[in-house]
Amino acid sequence: MPAVRTLAASLLLLSAALPPGAAAAAENPDPLALYGPRMQFDVVRDGAVIGRHDVTFTTEGDALVAEARSEMTVTLLGIPVYRFTYASRDVWRDGRLTGLTATTDDDGDRAQVIATRAGDTLLVDGPQGRLELPGAVFPTNHWNAAARGTGQVLNTITGGLNAVTMTDAGREVVQTRQGPVEATLWTYRGELTADVWYDDAGRWVGLRFPARDGSTITYVCRVCGLDGGGGQLARDGQS
Repeated sequence: MPAVRTLAASLLLLSAALPPGAAAAAENPDPLALYGPRMQFDVVRDGAVIGRHDVTFTTEGDALVAEARSEMTVTLLGIPVYRFTYASRDVWRDGRLTGLTATTDDDGDRAQVIATRAGDTLLVDGPQGRLELPGAVFPTNHWNAAARGTGQVLNTITGGLNAVTMTDAGREVVQTRQGPVEATLWTYRGELTADVWYDDAGRWVGLRFPARDGSTITYVCRVCGLDGGGGQLARDGQS
């Protein structure tokens, strides 16, 4: 179905974006302190929930391990007509990415990206072949606010680089499953178009972008550290 395929293309492109966090975020934020052991978002298409995006955080010795999984299903008259799954595992030491594996199943079309560190270089193998990238490049993980101000990110689906321009668009109130939250809206343009919200601590609390089929995709925070009292809930829904 053309509409489903254009939606899939937009979801793939969106995964390439890593918007910056709020200015208050630490240079190398500790996601366990910000979010706890997990994050969870509902994926909403034009008001209907079509899936979830989950991230879990653990430690292995001196390394931080972040594992993300997205599952989305589009139905027609109650019958599934399209499925998309994504899973990634990235390992961090001292704020630097040391290894990454990401797999995608786009309605039966499967792809894998593997990145390993060699000194100050990231060696990336994926659908675009072998690339040698600067070691400081960030992968496409929305939880990590340390990438603010960067202009290129590693696309964990294609294995290539994507260029984005990031802009602080001011304060807004974003709706979450835990209530309205005061946050800073960041827009990014270029190879990607999206609106991303971070609270004052640098937590990722919301995401919205247009799909190519004309629909609007929104990530609505269900669990993202706000229940721990660190998020700034808006009073009476106003900033």
